Amino acid sequence: MTVDLTTFQERLEHVLTGWLPWQRWYGSKGRPLDRVRIVRTTEFADALRTGGPRGVILLLRTGFADAGAPEYYQVPLGIRTVIGQELEPYVIAGLDDLLVYEAVGDNELVAGLLDLAGARPRLPGSAAPSRPLGVEQSNTSVVVDERYLLKIFRRIGAGTNPELEVPQALAPTANRHITAVRGAVEGELDGEPVTYATVQDFLPAATDGWAAALDARRSPAADSFAHDARAMGEALARVHHDLAEQLGTRPTGPTELALLADRFTVLLDSAVRRVDALRPFRTPLRSAFARLTGVTSAPPAQRVHGDLHLAQMLRSSGRWMLVDFEGEPQLPMTERVARHLPLRDVAGMLRSFDYAAQSSTGSSSGSSTGASAWSGVCGDAFCAGYARVSGQDPRQYSVLLRAHVLARAIHELMYEIDNRPERAPLPLQSIGRLVAECGTTVGEHTW
Repeated sequence: MTVDLTTFQERLEHVLTGWLPWQRWYGSKGRPLDRVRIVRTTEFADALRTGGPRGVILLLRTGFADAGAPEYYQVPLGIRTVIGQELEPYVIAGLDDLLVYEAVGDNELVAGLLDLAGARPRLPGSAAPSRPLGVEQSNTSVVVDERYLLKIFRRIGAGTNPELEVPQALAPTANRHITAVRGAVEGELDGEPVTYATVQDFLPAATDGWAAALDARRSPAADSFAHDARAMGEALARVHHDLAEQLGTRPTGPTELALLADRFTVLLDSAVRRVDALRPFRTPLRSAFARLTGVTSAPPAQRVHGDLHLAQMLRSSGRWMLVDFEGEPQLPMTERVARHLPLRDVAGMLRSFDYAAQSSTGSSSGSSTGASAWSGVCGDAFCAGYARVSGQDPRQYSVLLRAHVLARAIHELMYEIDNRPERAPLPLQSIGRLVAECGTTVGEHTW
């Protein structure tokens, strides 16, 4: 049996226009989607004649009613005449006598994607068992044979994805806090290279930092996670060191700090336009960002993780690993591969400690005051670990670190409004608390 997508492309585009905004990884939930168009199809498997699946990677272009810039998304699609019960959760639509579904749930098609990535020779059999991870991500990760992790990037941007670029750059250093890349699916868009997927080693017995932190919060001791937090800081410092050596640094002077202040202020103004509850904090937040122009000492800018938080650190074989180097997917690739102050990653972790603490205040782990004490202990331990390895304590850059923490909290607020609105009060409350603390701590040697 042969299938020509053009025979039902218009209907498929109509279906995808309604389906796409409901996907967890869709990044523009705050924009009015007008229409989805299929701009490229890449076939990677076809066994329809023998009762098997056809696999096609669709590259979609979204058009918006606000007439703003379009975006590109990837959907690996499966097509079968008959599916088993295990594929029912992945069905997108029935068109004519065919069922179209997400290929990530189909072992045979996942094997085809691994062929494209060049990782196939390391896997046994024709279709090793695979399972999509049920975690909240802006991409889709599939565990294959409990040994490899196939990561499928959903929003496609021009340029090599840092999830591929960074591990390749760090390969000569044999850094023990990252996992190796085993293969990748790459292509081009408008003449620029793009990365569709990567294959990395899977860490089957790993514990993610978020789960470990929540477990620790159940302990009555405020320092129950301090040892792990310190080890996380040490791991980040070692990765930062190797990133600086392999991909270079540049000095941070008044011009760069002024640009940073402008960028944070633009973020704030954009957020205030969407969130009325943020308006009371606009003036003190702008003031905190304006203070960056008066900073006289800053660490050099370098490549960083870019979106670091507890869930992106895994404990495996007694050490903490950093994963997901792709940065914030909603940002353009030029921003994600730019050099930033290493404080950006530190601020991400400090916010994550606070987020974990505040998320569990309703449990037996205690009050909001107790949560703040717990996150403060973790933050201090993390910075101490970072300082022990790097020789530079992030807390010595108090104004810079505070501004990064505030910007991160604003980013969290917008993320939650778009994806988990029921959780938006948590970062909003944190912003209020941080603003209140600014009056007494900014300018002093505390973060």
